[in-house]
Amino acid sequence: MRKRVAFFVAFYLGLGAASLQALADEAHRMKPGETFSVSNKENPSTGYIWRIDPSASAGLDLLAISDGGHKAGKSLPGAPGTHSWTIRALEPGTATVQFVYQRPWEPAPAETRRIVFKISP
Repeated sequence: MRKRVAFFVAFYLGLGAASLQALADEAHRMKPGETFSVSNKENPSTGYIWRIDPSASAGLDLLAISDGGHKAGKSLPGAPGTHSWTIRALEPGTATVQFVYQRPWEPAPAETRRIVFKISP
């Protein structure tokens, strides 16, 4: 009986984790030539910065990505702000861009944001 309960608990916890990951992913439809803006809250004074993780992204050749950099939210030293990118669809296909919020010297990101772009005429 205990094994059966443990199995169901593990199964539903696993299902919940998969659902959370699915909720974290975003999908956007675009036509070639259209642009999409991405902004993530960032506080580089803590060492954390947003960047694109090319190893976890796919189809980047279908997009033109320009990095808008960090913009401070307030004029106070160390104040948080946003990091922005402009993404332009170039060709039909599917592209995935994964952003990671990470200190460059740490192995794992504190946060990720994955966006899937479906590009069609």
